[in-house]
Amino acid sequence: MMNFRPLLESDLPFLLEVRNHESTRKNLENDSEFTLEESLKWFRENNPKWFVIEIDKHAVGYIRTNSDEVGCDIHPDHRRRGYAKIAYTAYLEDKEYAKLWVFEDNFAINLYYKLGFKLAESVKVIRGRNYMLMEYIK
Repeated sequence: MMNFRPLLESDLPFLLEVRNHESTRKNLENDSEFTLEESLKWFRENNPKWFVIEIDKHAVGYIRTNSDEVGCDIHPDHRRRGYAKIAYTAYLEDKEYAKLWVFEDNFAINLYYKLGFKLAESVKVIRGRNYMLMEYIK
C-alpha cells in the first residue's frame, strides 16, 4: 500500500541516495551532487513541502513540490514498478493546475502525457538538451 508523509530531516540521507544517483541527476535541471551538510542547511532554511513515498512503510521515493510545480524521484532499486504513476495520480487528484519541467529525452515524458500534462511554450536548453515545461490543467 502506498503512503505519503512529509519529508523529515531524518529522511535526508535517503533523499540524497536517490537525488545524487547519476540516473536521477541526469534528468534534473541542477545536476549537482549535494552533501548531507548542504541538504541540512537547505532543509532548515526552506522548510520544503516535500513528501516521502512509502510502500508498506518502506521509502521508495519522494515528491518535490514548490507552489504549483511538482516532481517525483524514485529510488533506482524501485523504478519501473508504477510507483511514480501512482504518486502523481494521487498528488493531482485534488489539483486544478500543476506544472513540471522535463528533458525531451526523459522516458518519463510518456507518463506525463498519460497523466494529462501538455507541453507549454517554455523551453530551456540545458547541457545541450531541451528542457520543456509541461502543464496539467484539470
